[in-house]
Amino acid sequence: MVPGMLHTRTLMRSFLGATLSLVLPAVALAGNLKVTLVSATINGKKVKAFAEARAGIPFSDLACLASPGLRHLADACGVRLDKDGVTILPSAPLPETAPVDPLIGFELGERSIRTYPVPSTLKPKWGYSFVLDEVVLDREKQATLTLYDYVDGDKQTELGKATVKVADLRKPGKKKTTIGPATVEWLVEKLPENASRRYIYSVPADQQIADLARTAPTTQKDGGYVAVPVAEGEIVEVRAAGQVQPNAKKYPERKAGPQGIATIATKVQFNQPGFRDGQNHAALIGQLGHTSFMVGERRKWRAETSGYLILAINDLKTSDNGGAFEVEVDVFAPAFMPKEQKQSGKAGGPAGLDPRVVQQIIDTRTGELLECAGRTKDPNGDIVLQIMVSADGRALVSVESASANLKDVGTCMADKASTWKFPPPRGTAVVRYPLHLAND
Repeated sequence: MVPGMLHTRTLMRSFLGATLSLVLPAVALAGNLKVTLVSATINGKKVKAFAEARAGIPFSDLACLASPGLRHLADACGVRLDKDGVTILPSAPLPETAPVDPLIGFELGERSIRTYPVPSTLKPKWGYSFVLDEVVLDREKQATLTLYDYVDGDKQTELGKATVKVADLRKPGKKKTTIGPATVEWLVEKLPENASRRYIYSVPADQQIADLARTAPTTQKDGGYVAVPVAEGEIVEVRAAGQVQPNAKKYPERKAGPQGIATIATKVQFNQPGFRDGQNHAALIGQLGHTSFMVGERRKWRAETSGYLILAINDLKTSDNGGAFEVEVDVFAPAFMPKEQKQSGKAGGPAGLDPRVVQQIIDTRTGELLECAGRTKDPNGDIVLQIMVSADGRALVSVESASANLKDVGTCMADKASTWKFPPPRGTAVVRYPLHLAND
């Protein structure tokens, strides 16, 4: 590094089963069905074209790579800015340019599911799977499939709607349904009783989570690392053991188990985006579709979205790490849920602004922030910015804290960051952005 040059490492965030009361004995059709919304072919001549540029899909590189229907666009998973400084996702040219960002909605009684949108295409591939208990179907006569064009936030335009008889939904096999201007392909599979899948592999400490997501196979071979496919509604259990060495070369005595070690306040920027405030360093973390979460030694949950489960350690600087975590992942079909535990809701679509997107956008503008630090004689210390992204993507930035010698630098940084444009979140999104400055 050139003497006197400033450096900083920044970070970012953030069914119904009826209780039967029958006069005559009856047997419910108990069991599980796996439904996959596979793909569609859309007639572009029947779709209204938009003159303005398409809105960016608010997925980070990691959420994109962990979603089956987006993973085949791996080179396009990321962040870039257009000439006006407006954030555009993905970061590479798409295979085609189309006037729609299509997604599918599925509704059955009180159960409502959304896939994620696939950007700018007339031939979307979702590969979005979810599990239904057949007992649910006893209460309903039909399901509804709706084709939408994603706009931004929680906005979408309906392009067409179709109904499917429950009798047809019960039959396993490949299906085709016409929905407005599109032919949609979907698949129904009957899951065997007590269906479960087990994956056993190592999670290396010397690779970042996004790099693992980009290269991992989706089927396990010879016990190697794998991106585990999970359907919405399935039960996932992860058990982990072993130790890793964050910065093994410099601090060989420093070791962490799956729960991680306490994050040093001035080193919080070395944690992964979304795992910085109150999260342990080098702990086992996970991403499933567009949802990220802490895993630790053990975690069991019902998947609220479909996708690939990616496991890694909470560290951005992995090249000097050592060790690995040994994990066992079990994926189960859910048991029948009685009426009082019924589940309903929406899944699969964008659920606000991905913290990793905000992190990556700010990382592309770090040079602007360092210009502020270059104006002071003593650019050493810490600054924490608070960034609130409004529903239209504008940023309101304030200085949460700053070292005494960096008060003016913090104000300068807040002023610059307030001019940046972000993808519109659902409602508002608030992110803390700590910076540690050192004049080497």
